[in-house]
Amino acid sequence: MSAIGIPRNREWPRLRLSGVATFVAGTLLAAGAIHICAILLVPVFAQSDGWSRLSPYAGDDRFNEIPVVDASKIAGLDPLFINGVCRLDLAEVPEGITVEARDRFWSLALYDPTGAIVFSLNDRTALDGRLDMIVVDAAQSAKLKRAPSEEVEQTIIAESPSDDLIAVLRLFAPTRSAQEDARSVLARAECLPAPSVLPASASDG
Repeated sequence: MSAIGIPRNREWPRLRLSGVATFVAGTLLAAGAIHICAILLVPVFAQSDGWSRLSPYAGDDRFNEIPVVDASKIAGLDPLFINGVCRLDLAEVPEGITVEARDRFWSLALYDPTGAIVFSLNDRTALDGRLDMIVVDAAQSAKLKRAPSEEVEQTIIAESPSDDLIAVLRLFAPTRSAQEDARSVLARAECLPAPSVLPASASDG
């Protein structure tokens, strides 16, 4: 059997370095673009997911506590806090929120259905740890401005672009005794319709 000879002058295919560099650069650019898009989309998905996670716990006309084990699964909530949520409906009348929690850090935030925070404050804003707040939509706010009532002179007015909101009350409670006290504060906190704050003539119109 004769051996198969390999021509000495045969040229083997060569991989051009410029082609490899172009391929690698293109791959890295595509991966980077995908990564950047993912980062930019995280807040969008986090906000929407935040509303869907909060709404099952939200009480009607009261604050419901989110169990500590569940709070750690919701973005923005800390298991070192007692967290309460209440659903607000401004379609008919304003909503009133009252919290009295002296000598502790607390914060309150209003979320719209997109998961965006439309209003927030904390114990530094309140007078002696007590919060009296009225939440209104644009139309209700205009009525209050046309005929302000004495009832709201010393009250914080929060105007919302949305009629559907979730109020999240966070009470710092790093110890067991602090948790028990925070739960008492949460049970006393009010989250109720407040039709009386609108002037009678304005609300009838």
